Amino acid sequence: MSQQLRAATGAFLSRRPAGSVAAAAVAAVVVLALVVEIGSGGSVAPTPGRSQAIAAAPTAFRFLGTFVVPGTLVPNPDLHQPAGPTFQPVDVFLRPDQWADTRRPSPVQSDAWLAEKASGRVALAGGQFAVLPTNWDPFVNPITGQQVPNKALLDTSWTRWIIEVPGSGVDEKGNYFSNKSYWEFCGNGALAVALWYWQQLVGHPNVTGTEGYFLDPYEAEGVNWPSPGPEIAIKNGTRMGTYWSGSDTVSGFEAHGRGFEFYLAMAAQPAGWTATGYSLWALDGKPLYPSFGTPPANTIAALNWEISGHNADVDWPESYYAKVDRTDPTLARDLTVAVTLNVGRDGVPVIAMADTFNLPNWQSGDATPHIRHSISIVGYDNSANPPTFTYTETCGRACNRRGGNKDGDIHVIPQADMVKAIQNTVGLGFAW
Repeated sequence: MSQQLRAATGAFLSRRPAGSVAAAAVAAVVVLALVVEIGSGGSVAPTPGRSQAIAAAPTAFRFLGTFVVPGTLVPNPDLHQPAGPTFQPVDVFLRPDQWADTRRPSPVQSDAWLAEKASGRVALAGGQFAVLPTNWDPFVNPITGQQVPNKALLDTSWTRWIIEVPGSGVDEKGNYFSNKSYWEFCGNGALAVALWYWQQLVGHPNVTGTEGYFLDPYEAEGVNWPSPGPEIAIKNGTRMGTYWSGSDTVSGFEAHGRGFEFYLAMAAQPAGWTATGYSLWALDGKPLYPSFGTPPANTIAALNWEISGHNADVDWPESYYAKVDRTDPTLARDLTVAVTLNVGRDGVPVIAMADTFNLPNWQSGDATPHIRHSISIVGYDNSANPPTFTYTETCGRACNRRGGNKDGDIHVIPQADMVKAIQNTVGLGFAW
C-alpha cells in the first residue's frame, strides 16, 4: 500500500534522490516593516520594529478572526476602494494529491473560500486576515491604496540564517547525536522562514523564542522506536532528544529558529490530529527512519494552524494559505501572481515545493540531483529581463556542499526556472 500511495500522490518532501502611507487619521499602530520596495533609484529598508502609522477603511472589506497588530485602525475617509480590472483566478481547485492520513487529517477548505482565495481577495491587512470586496483590484494594497510594486524583497537579515541542523554533531547542551531524519527537515525549515514574517506581523507563532528538548515522535505515532535508529542522549534510561532554541552557534555561525523548526517537525499538533509533527514519522503502522519529509497537505495545515494562533474556535484551515498543484496548466502566471500578492501586498512568503535540479545553488553539472525540496520565495522582480524570484535556502553547506551554496545566502532565479523546478520530476507545487 505505501509504495502505491507514494506513487499515486507524490505527497512527500524528502531529500532522497528520485529516479506615504496615509497617516493623519491613525493612532499608534505597530507594524514591522518587512517589505522593501525596490523603486527607481532604490529605497532603504525600513528599520525592523519601527512603529508606522497606517490607514484603512475597515468597512470596505470583511475581516476574519481576531489577529490584530497592537494598536487601533482608524478609517481614512479619503481611501476609496478602486474598481479593479477582471482578475484571472489562480488555480487552487486542482487537487489530485489529497493526502489520506487518519492521524493527521487534511484540513478542509470550502469551495467558497477557495474561490475567494483564487480571486486574490484573501489578504493580510494591517495585521488582520481580510476578504477584499468582489470589485476590489487585488493588486491594490487595501491599507495604502497604492498599486502593488513591480519588484519587492522581504527583509532576510534574520531568516537567511534559518539553517537546518546537520545529521550529526552536538546540540546546544553538548549532547552528541546522529539522526538521519534531520537531513529531511527542509519542509520545516521553509515553514520556519515563512512563519517568522507572520510572527512580526500578527505576533505569532514564536519562531524566535521556541526552545527545549525535541524527540522523534514515534511514541505519539503509536509505533516502536526504529532499529537501527537515531543516536541521541539518554538520561536515566529515557531518551532525551536534542536541545535547540531561537539562536545557536553550534554549527560555527549564528543559526536561527532551530527550536521552532524542531517543534514543527516533531511536536506540533493542530486541532483534530492525534499524531504530532508535520513531518511523516510512520506509515502502515511501521516507523520511518529517516522520516519522510513534509507532505503538501501538512505544509498547508502547518501554515494555517500556526498563523491562526492555535485557535480551534475559528475556521483555521481557511486562515490564508492554499496549495497550487504542479499540474496547474497556468502555473507560470499563477506563481507570479501569488508571489506578487503575498510578498508585495501582504508581506509574507510563498513556499515552493520544488525539484533541486533547476535551483541555482544545487547545480553540479551532470551530477545535479533531482531531490524534493522546500524553499521560501521572499522576493520578486517582474520588471527584470528575465523576471526573477528570490528565495532563501535552509539547507546549508552541511547538507549541500555544491559551489553555489553557502550558509546564509539568498538566491535569485529566473521565474521560468522556478516554474520548471516546480514542474520537474519531483516538484509538487506551491503554497500561497
